Amino acid sequence: MLPILIASLVIDLILGEPPTWLHPVVYVGKTSEKLIRPYGGYWYGIFIWFASVSPVFLICISVIYIPVPLIKMVLVILILKTTFSIKLLYDLVKGALPLNDSSRRVVQNIVRRDLSSVSIGHVGSAAIESLFESLVDGITSPMFWFLLLGLPGALLQRFANTMDSMVGYKNPELLKEGYFSAKLDTILNFIPARITGIFMILAGFLLGMEVRNSLTSLRKANIESPNARYPIAIAAGILGVNLEKIGSYSVGDGNLPTDKDVERALLLFRVTLFLYLLAMLVCYYYLYGLAFLSYPYGLMELF
Repeated sequence: MLPILIASLVIDLILGEPPTWLHPVVYVGKTSEKLIRPYGGYWYGIFIWFASVSPVFLICISVIYIPVPLIKMVLVILILKTTFSIKLLYDLVKGALPLNDSSRRVVQNIVRRDLSSVSIGHVGSAAIESLFESLVDGITSPMFWFLLLGLPGALLQRFANTMDSMVGYKNPELLKEGYFSAKLDTILNFIPARITGIFMILAGFLLGMEVRNSLTSLRKANIESPNARYPIAIAAGILGVNLEKIGSYSVGDGNLPTDKDVERALLLFRVTLFLYLLAMLVCYYYLYGLAFLSYPYGLMELF
């Protein structure tokens, strides 16, 4: 299991995302998009979740039962990589610098809100908010569930997050239909969001940033999402900036972010992720010992 995670990380950091026609998340999203209907009820929301997730999930985990260990290991590595997106997220936020009108189009790729008419400071805020919210949703959370449940756990979290992004809107048309998707995503990200917040504070301390403000910012945060509240509010406190989604929330006591603040956010992201990955590798080692050294194809032999 340990070498599988490391190999997946290397592939992500070097190659980035696979083609869309090979990406399991894309198929979950496309299926749900076809099934969504306005004002669907709670039961239809459960149906659409299982109808969208189950076929792709079953196909993906079927590789675990391939009898040839080397082929099995390679496929698991490639599928596990699709559950997190470090390089894509980092490159998108970095590509928004310097903050100007062209940054609107770049950041719009990773946020739902309309950035066409907001200030440049709000564009920088959206970039930082998405950077750290996605750090949980798209990186630390799937790795956490991989630690506990292996490939099925990582896939379940990633697909649940995809379904939340597709149907979990709190508008009249999807309020009931998206309830199950939103709640399941909240449950799966509950622990990882808080663990990630701890590592953000540790990273901020090592970087000499304002970690004392992070807890104050978190306590005052008026963000509705119980999970997004942690990485966003802690980032605002550590960076000493105001992160604001107009009409929804405003956290932090500073000004809206500048280019320098986004650069510092990227540094905080890198150090936080390094510390988290280091902790994950240590946990893998102590949970599974040196077993992977005894099996030529890693712990996939034990699946």
